[in-house]
Amino acid sequence: MKMNETDLSRIFLGAPSILTLDQQTKLEQWVVWLEGQSFQVIRLGRDGHGEDPWHTLPQLLSHVDGVVLLGFRQLDARNAVWRPDTKEEALSSSWWTSPWLQLEAGMAVALALPVLVASEVGVKEGVFDAEVWNGRVNGVELSTPGTATDDWLNAVRERRDRRAGPVPHGP
Repeated sequence: MKMNETDLSRIFLGAPSILTLDQQTKLEQWVVWLEGQSFQVIRLGRDGHGEDPWHTLPQLLSHVDGVVLLGFRQLDARNAVWRPDTKEEALSSSWWTSPWLQLEAGMAVALALPVLVASEVGVKEGVFDAEVWNGRVNGVELSTPGTATDDWLNAVRERRDRRAGPVPHGP
């Protein structure tokens, strides 16, 4: 039986808009993996948020079954200083990704969506910090799409089944 688009789980895929060639290749590998799971991948490009991203993003997220956020390196903060001139001053020693991904993660968690974050080596801020991964947010390495994602996959499929409603039985 062939599935139509309404039978597919819808996945919002968030990633920075400007990527290196290697990062773009990795993004495409994630899309292929997601589509191989029978997921419809939905993305917003740089201009896709429109004039009111605070309306556009929650509206879009309210119609998906799960979220994947790819934390590609965007800002080299390895020599930055956290909280300068305070008793907590420290070197950052990490890379940062797009701040929009943090916003997308927060909105997805607020909507109780299954969230999978995958970070490039060195990206550890906010939702990409392994210490905050729990039942609501699952995290994996960006380098291998599909590895260690069973819990997230199950949560997405359960959400899709609830959205679709009960399966009708014969007469």
